[in-house]
Amino acid sequence: MSEASGPRALPVVTAVEASVPPLAGAVGTEEELRTSNGVDGFRYSRLKMYLWILKLALGIPLLPLWPFLIAHEARDWSLARNYFGTMGYVLRTCYVHLRFGSVLRMLKYNVLLGPERVKERIAQRRGACTRCAKCCRQYDCIFLGQDPETKEHYCKVYQTNYWYYGTCGRYPLDQADIDAHACPGFSFRDESAAR
Repeated sequence: MSEASGPRALPVVTAVEASVPPLAGAVGTEEELRTSNGVDGFRYSRLKMYLWILKLALGIPLLPLWPFLIAHEARDWSLARNYFGTMGYVLRTCYVHLRFGSVLRMLKYNVLLGPERVKERIAQRRGACTRCAKCCRQYDCIFLGQDPETKEHYCKVYQTNYWYYGTCGRYPLDQADIDAHACPGFSFRDESAAR
């Protein structure tokens, strides 16, 4: 784990690496591109966005229980069994997310923008998640898993409320989000379209 002083430094992505088509894989005779622009059947709701923020605010006094809540959300009870390690992670993560703007980004996504603007911004972005996990590794995300055989990264809370209404499910919504993590998979046509 990195120091609590900030997120890990990110490796530089060369133009060649950034130009590789993200996650294209042969499926039958056609190429399939895995995107994170939406999930079938899911619709953002302004009420759910507000309730998510309220739930987090009300959860602050329950901080000592967070390792159990995190284990439940990830369906990984080893996080609860390693209570003190998980609690240390929680405290470090709270500090880092406050210091580097993730909490403000979540408020922006859930309160200021609303579902219509979020959908509009998602429609403006180009590319797909390459599963490089730069955004997750920068914060030592406890929900990041890696397949031992394929070495491909995956999210333990993918398609949960945490993923949808935290910052993960909608990332990135503007060029500043992309630049913050040196994301090689997404881009916006131009900066004015992303604002």
